Amino acid sequence: MDGRGIQTLFRTLSRNHYNLLKMVDNKAGIIITINSVIISLLMGVLFIGISTNKSNIEIHQIRFLITSCVLSMTIALISMLPHRYLGKKFKNSGYKGTLYAQNFSRMTLEDFRSNLYNVMNSGYNLYDEMINDLYFLGQYISHKQHLVMTSFLVFIIGLIGALII
Repeated sequence: MDGRGIQTLFRTLSRNHYNLLKMVDNKAGIIITINSVIISLLMGVLFIGISTNKSNIEIHQIRFLITSCVLSMTIALISMLPHRYLGKKFKNSGYKGTLYAQNFSRMTLEDFRSNLYNVMNSGYNLYDEMINDLYFLGQYISHKQHLVMTSFLVFIIGLIGALII
């Protein structure tokens, strides 16, 4: 593959990864918004229900749904945290994450320059850094997608559970 094809490949992969990252964050934001609206409405119903002596069953249903909404929101909020390279795969890979701001922000300017010049002067290192960066970003996107799906499932289970109780 020629140099231009490789550049296009990396550019496309990077754009796709960051688009996926934005979509996952948007979905988490939607889940947070829906849950916060439901919690606000249910808190009002709960306080009205307590003051009008509604049955304990209805109050338990409302509390169950509020609890599941809060849990769902918490998981969605965790999924929206800024990404970091974590886990055994990253630690065992030897990859320093030179291209990622959070990793190089901890370096001195001299260390950052040295690492970046090393990457730029070695064609293999440059592509290797980009491949590693894409791989670990993909791993993180997968982790975020799993958290958003878990948040959604908690929300659905809460809705169904509130109806069954």
